[in-house]
Amino acid sequence: MSAIILSIGDELVSGLTVNTNATWLSRELSAIGISTLRQVTVGDDQNAIAAAIREACGQCRLVLISGGLGPTLDDVTRQALAAALDTTLVEDSTALDQLEAFFQRINRPMAPSNRRQALRPQTAQCLPNSCGTAPGLFASTRATDIFVVPGVPREMRAMFTQSILPRLGQLSQNLVTRTYQLNTFGIGESVIGQRIADLMVRGANPSIGTTVHEGVVSVRIYARGSAAQADAMVEDARRKIIQRLGNAIFSQQEQSLQEALAVLLNEYGPTIAVAESCTGGLLAQMLTSVPGASSYFQRGWVTYSDQAKVEELGVPHELLQTHGAVSEPVALAMAQGALSRAASQWALSITGIAGPDGGTAEKPVGLVYIGLAGPGRSTVRRNIFTGDRAGIRLRSAQMAMTILRLTLQGLDVDTVLA
Repeated sequence: MSAIILSIGDELVSGLTVNTNATWLSRELSAIGISTLRQVTVGDDQNAIAAAIREACGQCRLVLISGGLGPTLDDVTRQALAAALDTTLVEDSTALDQLEAFFQRINRPMAPSNRRQALRPQTAQCLPNSCGTAPGLFASTRATDIFVVPGVPREMRAMFTQSILPRLGQLSQNLVTRTYQLNTFGIGESVIGQRIADLMVRGANPSIGTTVHEGVVSVRIYARGSAAQADAMVEDARRKIIQRLGNAIFSQQEQSLQEALAVLLNEYGPTIAVAESCTGGLLAQMLTSVPGASSYFQRGWVTYSDQAKVEELGVPHELLQTHGAVSEPVALAMAQGALSRAASQWALSITGIAGPDGGTAEKPVGLVYIGLAGPGRSTVRRNIFTGDRAGIRLRSAQMAMTILRLTLQGLDVDTVLA
């Protein structure tokens, strides 16, 4: 069974407001086995909305519409739905009573314009709004069920959960869609695709695909069936993916890289310090964004200038003069300086060229050295990151955390990320 989601509002079409409702609705539908065929955004134009409703009704079993139920003249979803159903608007006495009771509860007079919210297409029903003024709507054509909910996210979610979800359970025939994701960093999407190519068969159940967000490549599993069937399919696919990708996977589900590293730091008990140049404190910010980071994060330095590297971390002048700030020897000296000054067990350092300027043929934009110093060892990894300044800085911090994660697990970084 499939659905089309229509989101109504000039503010959405113009980009002034981010459309979070459609994403939330798609996720909720997927959880009960209903796939979203399309998400369509339409401005506050009655004819355009009516046309979108007619077109959607001819293509799917379920249409969900959010927005355009307010009391002002630009809220025309009711009128558009009536036109699409070839009927007229009538006043719903129960909805009007609920509106008047709402304003009595908050001790405010009801404006005449609010009365418009009690209108419904003659062949439709009103859905109660437990936390706002705009009633929802339900209508059914020969082949399609249509639900209309307010655009205010809090009201939309409450109405969907209370009034719509119970009805949809019958339509989905007790089928569910289970989703699961495994997250990697440091190996490309194309490499991952090659390793699990035989699992990514189009049209298969479960469906397996990859997505990339801010450098993190996630493998997503979608399985549809009864609850027991879907759970079993997810588990089987999850095991196969772990066998193929191994330690390149840093977490499962929604756990971030810094959260996954925090688990290891708390488990193994070491402390960490950081020394940053081109990332400007981003690594420290990400590490300390996890609650409880004070148990392992000692301190950090942002040594952007050569002078700061010398004065704060003890990097020798000779290294900077001979090799330059962006070099393996300087990255190593930064990590070792942070390690000794913080009296921590591990220290990470980052020095590089984030751009957009400052690169040369020998040292291009995106060249970043990441140093790691710890018990009985010191290493530096040379990296070339692509993207804009923000992307290079982010990937530098992510790679630093990845290097520490793999080291704590006793793994060889180059082998895992090959």
